[in-house]
Amino acid sequence: MSRDAALGAAYVTMALVLVSRTSAAQTKPSSASVADSEAVSLFYEASPPPDCPSEAEFQAEVSKLTSKARFIRQPGARSIRIELSTSGRDVSGRLISGDGKNQSSREVQGKDCREVSSALAIAVALTIDPEALGLGDTAPPTKSATGEPPKPPANSSPRPPATVPVPSPPPRAPVRLSWGIGAGLELESAWGPRISPGGHLFGVLGVGQRLRASLGFTRFITREVDDVSFGAWLAEGSVSVNLALLGALRPYAGAGLELGAVDAAGTGLSTQVQAQRAWRAASVGLGLRLETERFFFQLGGSLLVPFSRQRYLVSDSFGNVSTLYEVPSLGLKQESSVGVFL
Repeated sequence: MSRDAALGAAYVTMALVLVSRTSAAQTKPSSASVADSEAVSLFYEASPPPDCPSEAEFQAEVSKLTSKARFIRQPGARSIRIELSTSGRDVSGRLISGDGKNQSSREVQGKDCREVSSALAIAVALTIDPEALGLGDTAPPTKSATGEPPKPPANSSPRPPATVPVPSPPPRAPVRLSWGIGAGLELESAWGPRISPGGHLFGVLGVGQRLRASLGFTRFITREVDDVSFGAWLAEGSVSVNLALLGALRPYAGAGLELGAVDAAGTGLSTQVQAQRAWRAASVGLGLRLETERFFFQLGGSLLVPFSRQRYLVSDSFGNVSTLYEVPSLGLKQESSVGVFL
């Protein structure tokens, strides 16, 4: 790279930092109070966020980058304001240089306040001293008597322009796994002729903030309908996804599977007849979950889709056979439960 190209790159780098300083120099005459161009009036954040350096630490970091830094509170001195704030886990830093119409600013964002403050300290050092990071002599080359710019010595090489380091983003945190247990009440209307309540015990696995998987066992109490009793034992598994994170409220959508057995018995006959039928069904539904780091409560409703449609027949004293109940093609399921994360 030629010396002219290297110097041109240095001018661009300096212009990004010193644009407000150049504007102020063109519009304001020099005076005795601002004769020292390296003297600045620094206004540091009055109440910096936690883990941020103090004003003294910030000034010390700038002074390490350039020996020309002089911090004074004097009318007419160049004004530099440093503002620091947080939003969630992000830290924002802002450098405001100059006053009035000659004011300029630049912003830096990151996850760590000290990294953001270090980037702002570099910008302040460059504002005070363009050679703070080794930019070297940035004065434009003068032309010789022939009108051509002077050639650099044969053994010299152009110095590359310095760049302001940008803090690298912190590594992504690993996905958090959480385990819990819960209990609840279920109502189902498909495997028996009447909606039946049952107790449900389950374990839950949480993956991050959105995915939840559960595996449990449900016992539906035996209920009698027209001298025939129905009860069920079911193993249940489900997966749900939190659709939104509204603080502790998490609306979710889920899908599940039921596997088990239905017990039916004819209790009104002189000779009791018993039958056990396998039960398999899928479910899809929506719900609302109230969840904290240690506790959760959820309420949901689902549509049941049985894999097979059993029929239960009865006969009267004359031997006439009729259908007592046939499993419908669709059923309903409601669940409410509470639990804790371990």
